[in-house]
Amino acid sequence: MRKNGFGALTFPWRRRWWVPGLGLCAAAVLATGSLRAQAERGQARETARPPSRVMFVVTPVTGVSWLTRLRISFDLTSMGRMGQNTPPASVKYEPRWNQLAGSEDLNGAFSLSGSDLYRLDCESCHQPDGRGSPPEVHSLIEPVQAMSATFMEQRMKATGRPIGVAMARQMASSAEAAVRERLKKGGQKMPPFEHLQGSEVEALLAFLKQLAGVPGAEREQIRISEPYTRVGEHLVKGTCRICHAATGPGTDPEALMRNVLPSLASFVRDKTIFQVIQKVRHGAPITMGPARQSSGGRMPVFSYLTDDEVAAAYLYLIIYPPR
Repeated sequence: MRKNGFGALTFPWRRRWWVPGLGLCAAAVLATGSLRAQAERGQARETARPPSRVMFVVTPVTGVSWLTRLRISFDLTSMGRMGQNTPPASVKYEPRWNQLAGSEDLNGAFSLSGSDLYRLDCESCHQPDGRGSPPEVHSLIEPVQAMSATFMEQRMKATGRPIGVAMARQMASSAEAAVRERLKKGGQKMPPFEHLQGSEVEALLAFLKQLAGVPGAEREQIRISEPYTRVGEHLVKGTCRICHAATGPGTDPEALMRNVLPSLASFVRDKTIFQVIQKVRHGAPITMGPARQSSGGRMPVFSYLTDDEVAAAYLYLIIYPPR
């Protein structure tokens, strides 16, 4: 992933937005309808491109949050909450302007590894080591290890029931088919990751094998090149929609006290791009309840994401409005 700052936005229509002065006026500009108009024109041009130039099909995020679908309370689950602890109520909103000032060009492609896809799509539930939070969130390690014929031979031998190479390969093939099916269709609590396509699935599975310690997996790692809208789609659909519905209210203080979380649509409607980066990666205070008391909120801090990845999610929500 590119690690330089997020200061100059270059969209597919080749017009560059600079952030002069690095002051509040910059955030105000980013929140205006001017940016939205530019984004809408960019979407029209992107749609008009020949199909042969489109690597991945990007679609809007839709529907209720996954927790709402499962009828699980935000306060009673580990799903989507594997960032760091929430910040204290005393945390101040301090955009790190100097780190956001650079020459980032979002017209260029992001180079993603399977590890990057894991961070964007999986880590908020399964933790950095893939072991999840049992019994609610199952570990990925054992099912992925079962995809290895070598592991299956060793496992069966350890139980006193040794098997041959052919049988081990057959068992590993069946295990891999089950993992692919679960990834596509989801499970009892796991959401389906239908937005993952082609080489993305292969890159993610290759990394999961490495994470699980499968012999030789380090030689199978894949890197893919994707536009910022696709990177934003991964983060929104893989992490954000676990807890946030596509459309609905914003950060209403009284609604927050009733566990009504702000919608994804409200992120770009009510907040600047800098405020969203701050909230996601470092935390920011919110007001809750009729007394409008300041609180650190309940949202974890996802410091394992980069500024550019969060910015890509923000722009994805503008160009592909939630439904």
